[in-house]
Amino acid sequence: MLATWLLATALAAGAGAESLLLPPPGGPGWRPLVFPRVEKQTEYESAEFEGAPVLRAHARCSASALLHAAPGLDLDQTPVLHWRWRVDRDLGPRDARAKSGDDYAARVYVAFRFEPERASRYERLKRGALALLYGAELPGSALNYVWTANEPKGSAWPSPYAADSRLISLGAGPLGVFRAESVDLRADYRRSFASEPPPVEFVALMSDADDGCGEALAWFADLRFASE
Repeated sequence: MLATWLLATALAAGAGAESLLLPPPGGPGWRPLVFPRVEKQTEYESAEFEGAPVLRAHARCSASALLHAAPGLDLDQTPVLHWRWRVDRDLGPRDARAKSGDDYAARVYVAFRFEPERASRYERLKRGALALLYGAELPGSALNYVWTANEPKGSAWPSPYAADSRLISLGAGPLGVFRAESVDLRADYRRSFASEPPPVEFVALMSDADDGCGEALAWFADLRFASE
């Protein structure tokens, strides 16, 4: 049920704006997402900053994520995803569009449901084989919002690892400072894939530094879906 993953549902006073708040990152409802071919996993730890719950992510030549399922989320009602993040240690210059440079101190990953009716027979067979490897049904397309100084803010490009995954740069702010973000998932999906978005499967938080064997330190907080 939707109530099992939403911490709160509220109407903004006087504005009629619906807001769906996820539980604090790293708390109940969040679970690890690991990659079979990656030897080291990123360290995630729930913490507090100025009295508010936050998630600390420390990547050292590692990659993994924390995800939260999103059953019943209606992007027609709450298409905007808000969060805060902060990077204390960023990664150096690299080619973000190559596999060797596909590392980000902080990323917010939104996975959408796989729709077999839109896929080719080859794609369906390939996904079946990957599902056996990963031991679970895989999501379909995805949007990755990344903290990076290697691509201008607002630029977007296909993932070097997955043709149905897009990366969108949100730029890189000053280190050691929390920055608020808001993205329109429905609008970004339409621009990226020229179609309407399928239902959201899950939201994941990630800090990865495995491809270039670097080190990154980031923080995440206050994820919520809203109408605006």
